[in-house]
Amino acid sequence: MNRGILLLIIIAISFNVFQYLRNHIHAELLSELKGTIYYTERVDGALTLFKSDATLQNKTLLYSHKGKGKDSSGDYNDNLTDFYYDKASQTIYFIAMNNGSWSLFSIKEGERPILLEEDVMEIDTNYIQNQFNHRTIFSKQGSLYLKEKGNENIIKKFYGIYDEKFTGYHPIGFSPDGKYFVYHSMEHLTPFGTLLTGVFKNSVGETYIMDLSTMKSTKFINAQHIQWIIE
Repeated sequence: MNRGILLLIIIAISFNVFQYLRNHIHAELLSELKGTIYYTERVDGALTLFKSDATLQNKTLLYSHKGKGKDSSGDYNDNLTDFYYDKASQTIYFIAMNNGSWSLFSIKEGERPILLEEDVMEIDTNYIQNQFNHRTIFSKQGSLYLKEKGNENIIKKFYGIYDEKFTGYHPIGFSPDGKYFVYHSMEHLTPFGTLLTGVFKNSVGETYIMDLSTMKSTKFINAQHIQWIIE
């Protein structure tokens, strides 16, 4: 076998083993999480609505708009662009394409969606945010910083060639109790690595959750938007 090909195979296997170990390290953190998460993730190219326990158990499909998002040009956009779960009424509100216009729907779990209003581009949401009780987590040169009482401290250092689009860590939001933080990692030290992965995969990077008391992280759900409810 050509030595160059053998080297590439060894590198690929080593990278996959590294990714597997990295994704499963500190997995016990998930068992400590409380509440329910509502989120959208891509299924067959369309952003689809799910819920699960915050531990990522009991995943349930709530609604897919697949095949229903016909736009004004005759093509299909089956994404749910925004959603909001109202705990009091146990109703989910979401925006999706309907006969050429973005429209507002409501749905209760196990029921069919109801069209509420046409020509609606956005709604109020309650996604997790990067601010909680005067604390803010932000990204600078690919690393994550915690700002509290005017002080900035690094909590996740990025080692690599920083590029705003292709490398580094990006903040997503705090858990409702402020004990955990969700962030996204591009998973590569160089922009080239990210671009190369993008050639073979539909998406790049992974989402993680960090225990802010220990700074340990583990892999979390790769979602477009997350609403986290703790009773």
